Amino acid sequence: MSRFDIPPPGQWTTFHVAQGILIYQNKVLLVGNDYGLPDLTWSLPGGRLEPGEQHPAAVVREVREETGLEVVAGDLQFVVDARNPYNRWHFITCVFEVHLAQPALTEPIGEAGNDEAVRVVRWVEFEEAPALLARPSLGEGLVNYLYYGPDKMSRRFWAYPDYTDPALPPLSWPPRWEKRED
Repeated sequence: MSRFDIPPPGQWTTFHVAQGILIYQNKVLLVGNDYGLPDLTWSLPGGRLEPGEQHPAAVVREVREETGLEVVAGDLQFVVDARNPYNRWHFITCVFEVHLAQPALTEPIGEAGNDEAVRVVRWVEFEEAPALLARPSLGEGLVNYLYYGPDKMSRRFWAYPDYTDPALPPLSWPPRWEKRED
């Protein structure tokens, strides 16, 4: 079954995913994926775990495959549990801070690696991220992380029973779902 096939009725496919937050000079690294839609789908670099692989190793491998950058996995920052009832896909995504394996003296240049879906690798200003991230399930945790910082986030888990629900409000800067506690 390819990544776009719809499973038989009643059957769900669960994907375990690892993504990495890489920050450089107040910019975050995002990748533009081509899934056959009219526009690119932007997200953090990352992807599905291979059989037997654990999340920290997967995020290092996926960032290298998608961007060509060598990173080391840092701390787990948040988890997203999202479902797409139409395709019956269930994604459990663990999002880690990642750091360059070799500190860069100039802006590290990422480029689309050997991942078939990644078309663009781009450093994005924090305030620009919500406009690129199409669905809250792809960005609510990240936008909160970028705005509040890892120590001020009040939630570490986001769940979306239907991540394609058009009633979900779009992402914004500053985030509208959380209130900052000083």
